[in-house]
Amino acid sequence: MIALLLASQVARVVVYPDRAQVTRTQEAQCGAQAVRVEFAALPPSADPGSLRAFASEGGVESVDVVEEPRATAFSAEVNDLETQLRRLAAQQQALRDAREKAQGLDRLAGNLETVASNLISGEMPQQPDPKAWRAALDQTLKARLEASRQRSEIGVRERELRRQSADAQRKLSGLGAARAKSERRAEVLVSCPAGRTARVELTYLVGGAFWQPAYEARADDGSVALLLFATVRQSTGESWDGASLALSTALPGQDATPPQIAPLRVFAQEREPPRKILVRRDEQQRHAEEGRAGQTAAEGMQAEEQGLSVQLQVKGPIEVSGDGTPARLFVASTRLAAAFAWKTGPQKVPFVFRVAELVNSAPFPLLPGELDLFRGGAYLGRVPLERVAEGARFHLSFGLEEGVKVKRVVLEEIARDEGIFKSSRRYRYAYRFEVENHLPRPEQIELQEQVPVSELTDVEVALEDRTTPGYTRKVEDGIITWKLNLAAGEKRALQLAFHVDVPQDYATGF
Repeated sequence: MIALLLASQVARVVVYPDRAQVTRTQEAQCGAQAVRVEFAALPPSADPGSLRAFASEGGVESVDVVEEPRATAFSAEVNDLETQLRRLAAQQQALRDAREKAQGLDRLAGNLETVASNLISGEMPQQPDPKAWRAALDQTLKARLEASRQRSEIGVRERELRRQSADAQRKLSGLGAARAKSERRAEVLVSCPAGRTARVELTYLVGGAFWQPAYEARADDGSVALLLFATVRQSTGESWDGASLALSTALPGQDATPPQIAPLRVFAQEREPPRKILVRRDEQQRHAEEGRAGQTAAEGMQAEEQGLSVQLQVKGPIEVSGDGTPARLFVASTRLAAAFAWKTGPQKVPFVFRVAELVNSAPFPLLPGELDLFRGGAYLGRVPLERVAEGARFHLSFGLEEGVKVKRVVLEEIARDEGIFKSSRRYRYAYRFEVENHLPRPEQIELQEQVPVSELTDVEVALEDRTTPGYTRKVEDGIITWKLNLAAGEKRALQLAFHVDVPQDYATGF
């Protein structure tokens, strides 16, 4: 058996929303005996049970996971750092000796200067010799300047040696912590024909890796350009630089396990007869998403269906470090046909919005993420996007329009008894809406208002004749919609009136 210790590299990575599948590759020279290929430094988060190996030539006989202390693996580097620290300490000691010599030279120059001053003072009353005085003072000055120069150079060198010592000590401390841990490696035993070169692949699942989608929606005339980006983050400790990267929409922990169905039981309990209380219920129902429609190609991306999920191939080599630094990668762009409309719901917000109705015709579902909106090159803001299946319809709002004004006025919100002999009470509501187009062109504005939907046979909700005609009403949710064609500068008023008849013995909650 021949052991092969060539360095392996990360060739492919499939990133899921909660983990990643990494594929390392290494080439092995086949011989008469089986070849043992080692994949060193597996990440601590790698799942040993997920290791799988494949050889392009011959076959894989076994895959073993070996754990051993890292002290042996880091011993050479530790020895180099300790030798470097000893050499730096010797250099620092030599600099300390040189500093003492420079200080001694400075003291000697000071003594000479004192002696020369005394001699000059003694000779001045007798026969002065300025030339000799000048020579003596020049010698002391040169000595002091030389001492100062040496101290300056020594200070610069000492600071540099302290910096190098601190760096080496920090690295040594880091290796000391790493040596206390164990290192995991995989050994793959490959049997292949002699004289051939086998490409050996090792795949495994790692935690501490995920990706999140981010979108940009740019509204143009009649369509919306949708750009998909991915923020990939991983803290496995191994670098994915230069690897081929694919993004999967699957959640392995959820998609692989069918739901458990609990027993459904019918039972009864004796209770006191309750009093009927009429309350309002605001409910948002969610239904299964629509089926797929005709798909359009996504520019710059390959999408591969994986049953319940899709794998999105990122174009080109990528750079993703293993220290948790986020990497923003461009995935694809697609153009979606859009039906634009001006819509307003003045009961909630007294503004008119530009809304686009879209169909996800991209070859992949849109996962939940942040969506940046642009219109006419202007940035409008960031909104959350919920999951949108392939072929499903969804809406995007591209900001409000200041040129169209809307106003909602409450005319009536009162309760009135029908009379002594009546068995019900009537609640009446009336509202007026004023819509004005200040744009220089005709526009169609959709105005929506909500009326209650009765879920009780003895409670009736009815529109009154005062309601402005030309509306459509959805029975299931009570949404009333007017579509107003307004010319430039035109103003229009609408009115909505309805009543709710409730039996007298009901306690009302609105």
